[in-house]
Amino acid sequence: MRFNGSMSSDAPSSDESIDPAGAADGTSRGTLHDVANSLGISSAVALRALRESDEIKPQMMRRVREAAERLHFPIEELSAEEDHRGVVAVLVNTMRNTWISDLVRAIRIELAATGRTAIVVPTRRRLPEYPVAADTDAIENLVQLGVDGFLMISDLADMDSVLAATGNRPLVGIGCSQEFIGRFDTVRIDDEVGQGLLVDHLVSLGHREIAHVGGVGAAVARERADAFRRAMERHGLGEQARVEPGDFTEQVGQTAGSMLLRGSRTPTAVTCANDVTAVGVLSAAREAGFTVPESLAVAGYGNTSLASSGISQLTSVDPNSDRLGALAAQFLVERVSGHEGPTRDVAVAPAIVVRRSTSAPPRAEAPRRQRVSVD
Repeated sequence: MRFNGSMSSDAPSSDESIDPAGAADGTSRGTLHDVANSLGISSAVALRALRESDEIKPQMMRRVREAAERLHFPIEELSAEEDHRGVVAVLVNTMRNTWISDLVRAIRIELAATGRTAIVVPTRRRLPEYPVAADTDAIENLVQLGVDGFLMISDLADMDSVLAATGNRPLVGIGCSQEFIGRFDTVRIDDEVGQGLLVDHLVSLGHREIAHVGGVGAAVARERADAFRRAMERHGLGEQARVEPGDFTEQVGQTAGSMLLRGSRTPTAVTCANDVTAVGVLSAAREAGFTVPESLAVAGYGNTSLASSGISQLTSVDPNSDRLGALAAQFLVERVSGHEGPTRDVAVAPAIVVRRSTSAPPRAEAPRRQRVSVD
């Protein structure tokens, strides 16, 4: 079950941007993803229709072109299949997060409309003197090879060095921290809405003792933890809001879950910084003898393949990866094409997908009546 309905929070729901590179009348440009969604077709079919491929019927071509014009998709920037293809580098911290593959698919589809393709480049390296550092040598080599620009997924370590290494190439951040707003174009998940949806869902089931695993490892993790606290305060549960430090890894999620479940006051529900962390909490619950969701509800974030797997069946926040990737790719193409307007920021509103890992909390045992014998 998927919900993207409004929260009762005072915080505004986003997915809005001021796009100075929009249409002539100031209207924001639509993406290839938007055009396809408006017609209920795939982005690949929409692209072939706009390129007037022989395999697409004339009626479909006309409908796609009308939708593109209505949504202000830049048809004039389309490239033919045989055109020279530029390369965009997608910078990531890790290849282990399956959310990245969802984003890269959306990015490649959108870039294909302008004759470009994307390569994924891990940029995290470990050095003896630093716990984690960005591989700026790899980024500088990409600049020398002539990449058009860079898309950065989540926060990279030592951003000042990363930006210096990219030289004059444009960079767009996806799913990164609010700290980078104004430094370059950003397309973010509206975590205020996302955490609010999770807490609203759990409270509606009857949970009051709700904890969060996260807040460590990146600025965006701290922002999600803060959004969790605000959502709990909105329900009058600020004193019950407990954040157990954890990053985005399964191992740390399992350790944090064990800490939460070994005390005298254990939560009845746990939200997590991402789906990988939630899998670690599920392991900790199993080891501690908790059944999910009967004695403990667990929710993730990202709606990755881990969440939908038959084993975990995690309730999770769907960040709308297709839109995140498509918008970021569009922003980058516009920068590569010469757009020099102010930096833009879009916070895409997520939805919640409810699965088996969350249900009502266990009922408190009612006191038994004592039998009174009457002689």
